[in-house]
Amino acid sequence: MSQFEVIRDLGETLKELLKEAFKSSGFTTVTVTTDRPKKDNIKNLPMVSSYLYHVGFAQNYRERTESLVSTHDKQGNIVEFFRDAPVYLNAHYVVSVWGNSPGEENLLLGLIIKTFLEHTILTGEDLRGESFYPDDKLNIYPNLQADHNDLMSFWRSMNEEMRPALFYYVRFRVESDRRSSEVRRVIGKDIAVHR
Repeated sequence: MSQFEVIRDLGETLKELLKEAFKSSGFTTVTVTTDRPKKDNIKNLPMVSSYLYHVGFAQNYRERTESLVSTHDKQGNIVEFFRDAPVYLNAHYVVSVWGNSPGEENLLLGLIIKTFLEHTILTGEDLRGESFYPDDKLNIYPNLQADHNDLMSFWRSMNEEMRPALFYYVRFRVESDRRSSEVRRVIGKDIAVHR
């Protein structure tokens, strides 16, 4: 497992989730991309861009200390070792729609909202790529902090006209591969008295 690929796999996971939602709702011609939302990148209409614009540490980040990990080896024996604690991050996305008409854009924007509403936690087969652990759960949150000023700033930074967009973030973790040697617990003591 290459856990450093998790940010790329996050983008693919959201992209595939949206593609499947459009397809199941009868919108088979919608292109979903993770490219920068610029007119130059528009190949076909309608198009949805789920663009990663920021990655930041989770708000509850604090000093990380090693943690004891208990797992099993192939023979079923308990194996314990210390590993660096994971770091939790938020990947911030702006989701924008480019359509043939404002009505089509509004319709697709509504379907995006509904899709993320119905899939607030992604697990198992919903996760794309090899960087996820079997127990991973990705939470998709609407970015309640984002407002009209953020929207204007974003489109200005892209050097594009302002258009409707949604701001979401996904909480994820990165695990360290570094671990200590195996820990052996004391499970009993024998005491002998010699005279």
